Amino acid sequence: MKQSAVVSDDFKRVESHDCPMSTCAAPAGSPCRTGKGKVAIQYHTARFRLVPQLAKALSVPAPAVRKPGSVWTELPRPVNAGAEPVGHVRLGYARASTARQSPDAQLDSLAETGVTRVFSEKISTRATRRPDLEAAVKLPGEIRPSGVAVTLVVHEGA
Repeated sequence: MKQSAVVSDDFKRVESHDCPMSTCAAPAGSPCRTGKGKVAIQYHTARFRLVPQLAKALSVPAPAVRKPGSVWTELPRPVNAGAEPVGHVRLGYARASTARQSPDAQLDSLAETGVTRVFSEKISTRATRRPDLEAAVKLPGEIRPSGVAVTLVVHEGA
């Protein structure tokens, strides 16, 4: 299987996002940092996977211009960092446990909340894999980098 090639300006794409790692929390525009306050040698996986082109990369090194191993300092944020989302999408998930049950009440409830796309399946509670749930959880990660806010709505039955 071919891995995604890391190109020289990939660090700009990675740094367009805040690092989601609580131990790093580097803001957009800055490289990742280590727990000891140094510039990390590579970006945290959770951060570079926010870039669709790098989602399958095994690692993304911090370039020499970021001085890996030096004392970490916050760099200026990009002009578009922290900008308001360009739109909002509401995704929904509904599940029925048995063939005799119907997810119709859940689907109606999701429609009332303004959900634009619904993932629905009839699958046992005991199933270890739920393909539609996995797809519903994966899709926001693919949409967010485009600047669209995503809300995943799940109806809770009584």
